[in-house]
Amino acid sequence: MKGGVIPFRGTGSDALRYLESDRARADEYYLEAGTALAEFTAVDAEGRVIGELGLTAEEYRQWVGWINPLTGESMGRPRLRGEGGRGSPRFMEMVVNVPKSLSVAAGLHPEVSEALDAAQRDAVAEIRSWLGQHSVTRVGARGKQEVVPIEQLETVAVSHKTSRAGDPHRHIHFQIGTRVWAAGRWRGLYTAALFRQQGAIRALGTAVIAAHPQLAAVLDAHGLTLDPVTGEVAELVPWKAVMSKRGQQVARNLAKFEAEWEAAHPGQETGPVVRARLHAKAWDHERPSKKPSVLGSEAGWLRELQEAGYTPDLPRATVQPLRTLDELAVQQVASRALDRCAAAASAWTVHDVQEQVAHIVTEAGVRATREELREFITITTRLAADDCLSILPPDAPRLEHVAHLTTLHVVAVETELRDRLAARATRPVHGATPRVQEPGLDADQARAAAALASTRPLVVVEGAAGAGKTTMLGAAIRAAGQEGRSVRVVTPTKKAADVAAAELGVPTDSVAALVYDHGFRWNADGVWTRLAVGDTDPVTGATYRGPAKENRLAAAERVVVDEAGMLDQDTALALLTVADEAGATLALVGDRAQLPAVGRGGVLDIAAALVPRVYSLTSLHRFADPDYAQLTLALRTGRDPAELFDRLHALGLVRLHEDTEALRAAVAAERIDGAAITAATNDEARELNTLIREDRVRAGAVDDARTIDGADGLSIGAGDLIQTRRNDSEMGVANRQTWIVQHVSGDGSLWVRDAASQRKQQ
Repeated sequence: MKGGVIPFRGTGSDALRYLESDRARADEYYLEAGTALAEFTAVDAEGRVIGELGLTAEEYRQWVGWINPLTGESMGRPRLRGEGGRGSPRFMEMVVNVPKSLSVAAGLHPEVSEALDAAQRDAVAEIRSWLGQHSVTRVGARGKQEVVPIEQLETVAVSHKTSRAGDPHRHIHFQIGTRVWAAGRWRGLYTAALFRQQGAIRALGTAVIAAHPQLAAVLDAHGLTLDPVTGEVAELVPWKAVMSKRGQQVARNLAKFEAEWEAAHPGQETGPVVRARLHAKAWDHERPSKKPSVLGSEAGWLRELQEAGYTPDLPRATVQPLRTLDELAVQQVASRALDRCAAAASAWTVHDVQEQVAHIVTEAGVRATREELREFITITTRLAADDCLSILPPDAPRLEHVAHLTTLHVVAVETELRDRLAARATRPVHGATPRVQEPGLDADQARAAAALASTRPLVVVEGAAGAGKTTMLGAAIRAAGQEGRSVRVVTPTKKAADVAAAELGVPTDSVAALVYDHGFRWNADGVWTRLAVGDTDPVTGATYRGPAKENRLAAAERVVVDEAGMLDQDTALALLTVADEAGATLALVGDRAQLPAVGRGGVLDIAAALVPRVYSLTSLHRFADPDYAQLTLALRTGRDPAELFDRLHALGLVRLHEDTEALRAAVAAERIDGAAITAATNDEARELNTLIREDRVRAGAVDDARTIDGADGLSIGAGDLIQTRRNDSEMGVANRQTWIVQHVSGDGSLWVRDAASQRKQQ
């Protein structure tokens, strides 16, 4: 399952239009000549079902308006948009979806379709029951509220078999009512808690579908294999891209034709007949060599698959061997779940623990019923939580959605990290601090550069974006060289290290690469170990011989960590250990207001609190406009965001669009060399990349005739700008490094050149 929980703030009519816009055929909603639209269910605090109904369109509209379908009573008056805010959230929605290959299999075989429906219903039932047991509300006057469990929760499930474009896309709109019964009356669901629970329920739903015995058996009867780890139909994975690409093409065409229709018919809404005509037009648009197909029909999609090379007699695929829950050691799963929690944060909730337990169970490749999964996950989560300690005061309430759990290991790592930094911060300094005087340096830069060029065991430099940190580093390196001391720059990412090497002309690498060469190892769960010289590397099987000559630190060598705000605690402790062993000095350069560490961070905060002085770079050098420079400093603090937004808008730096489609079209039409676009989700990034690529294909900048598929399912051809997503020292590529494709070989390999230089690569 992918996607998060999203609040819906519209009216009942808005909700109906929203649901209808997400389907391709009317019969998917009005299942039997309009008899039922949605499945309503109410559960109690134990997760037991206490009421079920099939809602008509009108009944569904009333439920969205907070009318209880079971009794007809009002559950409150929702605040409308414009009444002092955005309006009350009527329900919280998450989509119970499945991998594309499962949707394709269901479209090919009616028996698989029925089995998949049952598996998705089981996932919904398990999530709904869990929410009944763990959802909360607040009771009491403002400022004195207490969080209490709910006594009744209502949900609605609406099933779809296709996407808006009509391609196979099984999903259920699972809508969680925001009115709950507790302490004698209807109250608001505490949605802040639900947001913190969403990872746990998403992992639970994924586990139920991937492990589903009946679904696997039906697929097997049709010569297909349900991969228990990924939930994919293994034999159909190669055809996922065909379905996804075609669906995306139809969706883009449909959005274009709907916009044209709305522009030609202002104030009108598309009815079923118009929608069907627009769908058909979108389906056949830009397919002049193809015969018209029946939109969204299984026969139409089967024809698409056959044109791509699909045949029913596919050879059976090999997947990870199945395991039973009895083969999993509860204590081991619990321990691994805590390792993963500790790798991500210093404190976590019991829901975070359950999420990791569910992920580990799915990754193990088990086959089990939802009842069996529930029992195993519940027991293991409880065992893991019992191994935690709370960071809250003894008399504070232990709320499930509050991150208060941690482990002795996390405390020990942070304690050792703090102790090592404190020892450096208080160690006497030997030797005079050199004077740094270079043209172009301001006073802050000169003082910081002098400190870095000195023998101080620990130096902390902080500055905002554009404050001249790189210029200061260059001056510090030259000053240290004049004193006979070497400087090595390391960064949290390989790409940043490559940039630093080009700008500073000194040895650079990622922190991870340096400590790895000194024997540190870490696994997928975030557990760190260290090899001694002569040990066998458990991953490569080779004998560890110690660090390479170029990675051995010298006594008094200055190790500078650039972008130190992104450094996580485990990596920082490993680096400090290596530096302490060699007698090297350390400098942390960064900005605590910028991007934090992916895992347990706060390293720069700890160091800044321990050193006698933090060298702050207060002037901005990057921006030609002084007003904009000051605005960036205000943005860095984050205070008064409404005023900051207005100032950005007044400068023309924020552009408002009528809808998402208009925004995407405007972004795709921009041509700015070297610009980067940040998107909220991978799906949004994929949509933008698709539009940009189509525009470049039309302009003749990209070859769309000979292509391969990238990791995101999009085509890659000569002329495309691509990004590598993993560090690979043998190939000489870095994570997030960009390349321009020059040639696509017949074997699927790419010939590319570095987008920032002329270096070529295969």
